[in-house]
Amino acid sequence: MRAFVAVGQLESFKLAARELLRTQPAVSLAISQLEEAVGVKLLERTTRKVLLTTEGEHFMPVAARLIRDFDSALSDLNATSERRSGHVSLAVLPSVATRLLPEVCRQFSEDYPGISVHMIDDNSRGIEQRLARNEVDFGIGGRSRGRTELDYRLLIEDRIEMICHRDHPLAQEPGPISWEELRGHRFLDSGLHNLTQPQDPLVKTQYEFSTTTLLFAMLKANFGIAALPSLAAKNADPLLVSRPLIEPEESRSIFLITKKGWTLSPAGEAMIETLLATIPAVADELQLDNVEIRYSDEDFRDLISTPVGNAGGE
Repeated sequence: MRAFVAVGQLESFKLAARELLRTQPAVSLAISQLEEAVGVKLLERTTRKVLLTTEGEHFMPVAARLIRDFDSALSDLNATSERRSGHVSLAVLPSVATRLLPEVCRQFSEDYPGISVHMIDDNSRGIEQRLARNEVDFGIGGRSRGRTELDYRLLIEDRIEMICHRDHPLAQEPGPISWEELRGHRFLDSGLHNLTQPQDPLVKTQYEFSTTTLLFAMLKANFGIAALPSLAAKNADPLLVSRPLIEPEESRSIFLITKKGWTLSPAGEAMIETLLATIPAVADELQLDNVEIRYSDEDFRDLISTPVGNAGGE
């Protein structure tokens, strides 16, 4: 088809061969094969030049458009494979999105300006459901149900803290606080039942909120106390104070979650690489002392094509 367009535009096999960097017999053979395939004569050969037949004139703009579309499609594929364009979607816990991802996105935008990103904040169960329905490329969240079709790779462990208004009696002393000391205070449930169920005899939930927006509004009104992971509790608001919970000391595990057997796009690989390389520096800069980086290169070697580099480790 390229040979046909070149000959038809230049009206010469010799000039077309020169433009296509092929021999003249090769161009002539290609035209013959095309005419045989379509069943009509497309070019009229004379001693002085080559002219399009009526059928050839009708087919010329179609062939030219098909070649442009084909070249454009290949160019798009090459740009995607080389990470110059593409799209990635991810579902993330709100606390992770708020605390860790702004710097990750800034770095990603600098390195891959042609890739668009769609980010959804959701709870762990919602993240698992979105992955199971193929709505996102990957997720960052907890193991809610531990679905068998999903792959969980540990990223960080986030210690649990008590959070309350700065005027609350439990905010008057600094340092760690035991679960026993929470007994008798109005407890507001953040929806993370797995964090508080072992402590049910000590902290009886009186109010439960499905979003941290409502929860923080109640905490800022000095209406009660809550137990939250450090990422959510740390510097949530100047009116609020957090203290690490001990006896027992508990933590929340946060995983990078993918669907088993699902091949990540180059854009998805690029986002994960940026995420793994950036999180340790962000945790240091924000002084997140109660957040532990729990991954190394080996944990993600089969998931991405480029080594993580100095992405942390225990």
